[in-house]
Amino acid sequence: MVNTLHTKGITSPMREARFILAQLLCVSPSRLCLFWDHEVNQAFLTSLTNMLEERLRGVPLQYVLGEWEFLSLPFWMEKGVFIPRFDTEAWVEEAIVFLRFLAQRQQILTVCDMGCGSGVIGISCAFWVRETRVYSVDISLQALALAEKNARQIGVADQMIFIHSDLFQALSPADLRFDVILSNPPYVTPEDWDTLSAEIRNYEPREALLGGEEGVDVIQRIIEEGVPFLKEGGTFFIEHDPRQKETIQAMVARKPALEYVRHIEDYQGRVRASVIRKKG
Repeated sequence: MVNTLHTKGITSPMREARFILAQLLCVSPSRLCLFWDHEVNQAFLTSLTNMLEERLRGVPLQYVLGEWEFLSLPFWMEKGVFIPRFDTEAWVEEAIVFLRFLAQRQQILTVCDMGCGSGVIGISCAFWVRETRVYSVDISLQALALAEKNARQIGVADQMIFIHSDLFQALSPADLRFDVILSNPPYVTPEDWDTLSAEIRNYEPREALLGGEEGVDVIQRIIEEGVPFLKEGGTFFIEHDPRQKETIQAMVARKPALEYVRHIEDYQGRVRASVIRKKG
């Protein structure tokens, strides 16, 4: 199995083989060694063959498995919904620390996960900071359905509200204002799209990745349209490409109501998100 994956150009064949086998055995990959002498039946072998064939066709591992971890929580995954990245965990961890700080002063925090996809960002915040009420927003009905399913699995459905909307269009600042707005929006440029792996280009939703000619079209809309939805002193956490930091700083500088607080680096030491505050 490992040799087959390696021959087909899979970068980490041993790791992926462990994930697939662990999925079929319903155990953690770290416990797989305990099942080295486990007898398998024909149904197991058929499922293994099907998963392996799917992966060899280039289907992303997360879609093959149907689930993936984010901040140590298990999330369902499915084709047509953006796959969360490890790099995103770094800034979401910092957002959670910030929410915990705010929770010391407020009974309930109102949070927006804009462009929620499978829901990993907002659901993780709801799980680790129970004082939050999270509004998860997405233009994709498929993504919202998956996010709701994940919220039920994680046990935070009572803290979540799911809204079908093109960014803030279906919301009203007269009725709803947030302490924090979180977003991992599309920010890939057309030029960079051509350099992405075939499995990303062929299987992940383009609309969840492409962010316009400079990659910042959706980011600009979130900042401009989101200001009225932030409480005074409220905060944006927005993911972006490392090269887009200066462009985002310039956007913020043109908004008298906003101030650029700082950037957050991912685990590779690259700029991965910006923290922006509404004055007041």
